[in-house]
Amino acid sequence: MTIQDWGAIGEVISAVAVVVTLAYLATQIRYARLTAADASRQARATGVREMQMLTIQEPAFREAWNRAQPGSNERFEALGVSLGITPEEAGLVWHGCCAWYWLHWGQFRSMKTEADERELQNIVRSFYSVPPMSIVWAEDDFMRQILDPDFVAWVDETLAGMPAAND
Repeated sequence: MTIQDWGAIGEVISAVAVVVTLAYLATQIRYARLTAADASRQARATGVREMQMLTIQEPAFREAWNRAQPGSNERFEALGVSLGITPEEAGLVWHGCCAWYWLHWGQFRSMKTEADERELQNIVRSFYSVPPMSIVWAEDDFMRQILDPDFVAWVDETLAGMPAAND
């Protein structure tokens, strides 16, 4: 073989190496983008949960928030009747439930495997099938309107797939 033949082989090998490197970089960029999207989603859910916890922990803030939010008093009165508690207590429970909804939404949007989905389904079935979560989820449309429609449908499907209590 001549030196030119060896040079041609070297060029082919380096061209293949460039293609492999570009494919690897494209894959890494894709996964980095997905990871960044998950981190952003989790940060949004965390921010909302922190506000829910502030609302629960600070009575003056909660009172002002509820007065400023049209319809919240009526909603909490109706929810209180269903839960057998005062409207003020119903507001606390509602904010606590909302914190759980946002936590589960962040987990739902970050699911990657069937095992992730099964784990979250078990959590949702456990929490959302008993009061107070079951009552707030069933009776209060406020969160269902602002949460991701895919998440709401997934929760409803998950709960509909539960075995009956006498099974």
